[in-house]
Amino acid sequence: MKIKLFISAMAMLLFFAGVKAIDAGPVKKTAHKTAALDKSALIAEVTRNLEYDFAKASVRTAYYTNLNKLAKLVIDDDYVVSLRGHADSIGSFKPNWVLSEKRAVEVKDYLVAKGVKKDRIVTVPFGSTIPIASNKTEEGRQKNRRVEIKLKEIAK
Repeated sequence: MKIKLFISAMAMLLFFAGVKAIDAGPVKKTAHKTAALDKSALIAEVTRNLEYDFAKASVRTAYYTNLNKLAKLVIDDDYVVSLRGHADSIGSFKPNWVLSEKRAVEVKDYLVAKGVKKDRIVTVPFGSTIPIASNKTEEGRQKNRRVEIKLKEIAK
């Protein structure tokens, strides 16, 4: 009985001292968790805001790679896309509204050209009504000239 008590006490002492009796080795991620993390990272990458030059609606060539990845994701994994166009506060309401719509439609047209079905994309203009930065600085206005991309997975 004393030996069992001694062994139990030693095991507890080793445990609380931080010494492992058995080394299980490094914990490995399962393929499923890794795939989920990779997909989350991809979604975060392809849904970054697209920014625009002043008074322009054309998509910058720097965004083509991410838009290509977005198109593939939408096609392969059954997503719908919301494209939300925005403008800075320079100019009047109506022209900014029209410009924000053109920006969102340009992105839609690009995705459709890459094989995404039109009925999987919704465009919504917001004009200059929802700034994410100050319109008092050039840096802020640059952030406000954008298209936001939102994804929603189609229920299976």
